[in-house]
Amino acid sequence: MSPATRMVAFTAALVLAACGRKAPPLPPELVRPEPAEDLVAAVVADGVRLTWQRPLRYSGGQRMNDLDHFVIDRAPAEAARPTFVHVGRFDLDDQTRFRKERHIEWVDHDVVPGGRYLYRVLAITLDGYESAPAGPVSVQYRAAAAPPSGAP
Repeated sequence: MSPATRMVAFTAALVLAACGRKAPPLPPELVRPEPAEDLVAAVVADGVRLTWQRPLRYSGGQRMNDLDHFVIDRAPAEAARPTFVHVGRFDLDDQTRFRKERHIEWVDHDVVPGGRYLYRVLAITLDGYESAPAGPVSVQYRAAAAPPSGAP
């Protein structure tokens, strides 16, 4: 057998070995990210700060490496049936995606003094799978009091 024929046979064997199914496909409910944990809303001087812990696993239990971003939704707290709208997005870059920093913070600056709000957070993977929402959490925004006149 000539060297060229051996090379073709070797390449064909590699291609055939690489083809095929390596594991059974997983249903979508097992590859959704778990929801974010410990969602907290707190009033700060310039808005409402949300903090949460990012999920590290899929709902099926496997370790997750493709978390892409979080969507932050808000609704008025007074509504009997709240209608949530997207008010923000927190993107993960490659460094934070693989470093697995758990603590995430985001501030909603578009709030009105006296306004009561509900917030929820959804985790989204690179291929678009969406977690169940974390929350809702409720908060009433009260603007920081102005310093007394003549204060240093």
